[in-house]
Amino acid sequence: MLSKLAFRNVKRSAKDYVIYLITVTLAFSFIFAFNLMSNSKEILNLCDIMNNFAIVMYFVNVFIIFIVCFLINYTIKFMFSKRSREFGTYMLLGIKKKKISSMFTLENIILGFLSLLISIPLGYLFSLFMSFIVTRTFGLNEIVKITFSLNPILLLLAYFIFIYLFVLMLAHHRMKKVKIYDLLYLEKQNEEKQFKKNKIRNITFVFSLIIGITAVVLFNREFKGFGTEPSFGMVLVCIILIIISIYGVTITLADFILKIVLKNKKLKYHKDNLFVARTFSSKVKTMSFTLGILTVLITFTLIALNLSSLFKAMFDYQLELASPYDISIKEIDENNIPEYINFIENEYTIEESFSYHGYKETNRDISNALGKYGGWREYDQVIRLTDYNKLLELKGDSPITLASDEYVVNVTKELGDLLVSNPSIKTITLSNGIELKQKEILTTGYTYAWGVGYGSIIVVPDDVVTDLEIGATSLIVNTKEKTTESFAKKMAKFISSNICRETEDGEEDCYSLYNLTVRGQEEANNNGFVTIISFVCLYIAFIFIATVGTILAIQSLSDSTKYHYRYKVLSKLGVRENQLNKTIFKQLFIFFIFPVFYPLIISYITVFTLNNVFNIVLTTDTIYLLYYSINVFIFILIYAIYFLATYFGFKRNIGKMEEV
Repeated sequence: MLSKLAFRNVKRSAKDYVIYLITVTLAFSFIFAFNLMSNSKEILNLCDIMNNFAIVMYFVNVFIIFIVCFLINYTIKFMFSKRSREFGTYMLLGIKKKKISSMFTLENIILGFLSLLISIPLGYLFSLFMSFIVTRTFGLNEIVKITFSLNPILLLLAYFIFIYLFVLMLAHHRMKKVKIYDLLYLEKQNEEKQFKKNKIRNITFVFSLIIGITAVVLFNREFKGFGTEPSFGMVLVCIILIIISIYGVTITLADFILKIVLKNKKLKYHKDNLFVARTFSSKVKTMSFTLGILTVLITFTLIALNLSSLFKAMFDYQLELASPYDISIKEIDENNIPEYINFIENEYTIEESFSYHGYKETNRDISNALGKYGGWREYDQVIRLTDYNKLLELKGDSPITLASDEYVVNVTKELGDLLVSNPSIKTITLSNGIELKQKEILTTGYTYAWGVGYGSIIVVPDDVVTDLEIGATSLIVNTKEKTTESFAKKMAKFISSNICRETEDGEEDCYSLYNLTVRGQEEANNNGFVTIISFVCLYIAFIFIATVGTILAIQSLSDSTKYHYRYKVLSKLGVRENQLNKTIFKQLFIFFIFPVFYPLIISYITVFTLNNVFNIVLTTDTIYLLYYSINVFIFILIYAIYFLATYFGFKRNIGKMEEV
């Protein structure tokens, strides 16, 4: 008897909570897809960095499981309250509480297994789509094939069992404590109102704003710009304060909105404003705790999306900074260049090769101006204009010109500000006695491929290097084919015997990782980092958006049955169907948009602050605005799908009630 009821209720619940079922199915699908990728040998073998993908995903899944637990527990609790009168009636008929609890548990297990079964093939399809993204990221000619293995399925099953054991134990405990009277009237109960007095509410609102402003100021101080090292403890304190501020503002703001509407009579009685304001306020007041959590999740969603974009841009910049050439070997014996060329020719077709000298400038005028960022070398590096222009040509940059008494300094973007306003280097005197005037300071095009341990390079006319000692000889090679990580390992092993030095203690000291740079290896490492960070951020962002959208949808759709009498009265008062639909749209729109406002402000300030650090590795100082706009658009697009699904479901439910 109870098993038949359970299966009947599953059909009914599937119709009532279709958005919840879709979200849980998608959540399990994404968990399975990411586990499938992080356990795929084809993905892990793309580069050495990708070996960390599986470890990272295990930690991330712990966090994701917590969020999915919250979502499923909230929905089961919500379903329990909506069916409380039904359960109370069963108890009045003499059915034991234990059997009712078993029936409800069976229903949720069936719904859960239904989601689990669908999530496996759907997750595999998601993994194929993500493998296409990975293929594009790594610039591969063929799509990486994902192996369908048993381990991700077992992991998904373990996560599923843990989640449902936890939430069903809570449901069983809830059922065990409840009485018949509570069941009969539980549906009419809401979250307890947080503030019964306006004075306490006002103080809380102001205090929450002050906490938020304080957190933002402290956070901004931790990320002043290049060279600052933020304190992990202080950053953690700022995050906690921001969460407290978000929660405090969320649970008090609705009362202020209602107060403004009710005080302004013109606004109050304009069309359906009073109806919408009253409905919105009563809803927010009675679920303020939930809205506070959802607002925090939206904030973290926007920050995660933007961090994904900023890290992608940073790694792109780092690639050009570290390896603009296919192969560069620094500080080598000029006599070894032919054998290096021969080794490379055995693997690739050489398009162009170029060797040049870096000269020692022992006065270190530029390094002294840079202070602690001047590098650990005992001399500055000087490069002839002809060699420098050739290096620029190989990078695809335009050449520069110099007068016979001029020089140019090329430094990284983050160090440029330290030199621009320094009068001591307007004129410098080289160690050979030649005096040169500064033409300009270049902060673009610099690469670590020109030397290790220098904070900058000095470009001078060709004849100025007379009597300057040669500091190092370097080799630059561009190949027709793309270099690889495996070649970099072979090359490092080949040249190690030439670049290793014996220390005073008799130990061998090798700098092959510094002296040799292969673009294929740098590219693989960067792509690995981008893949891991971007996928993790997008993974978290989607789960958060889905959780927020699902809870708001379930709450709103329940209102279509709870408040159907109000809409019926409006219809009898002469409100036309199109106007009624506009009222529904307005009510739902305000309810959905309310928890978004504060996160938009907080996330923008956070990204603006982080840009103080990231702008040194971005193409422009304002490119973060483009990233922020794109990520907000992505969030709104997904969020709008939940809103529209809720709106049409709400409208359909109201229409059915009117027919009845």
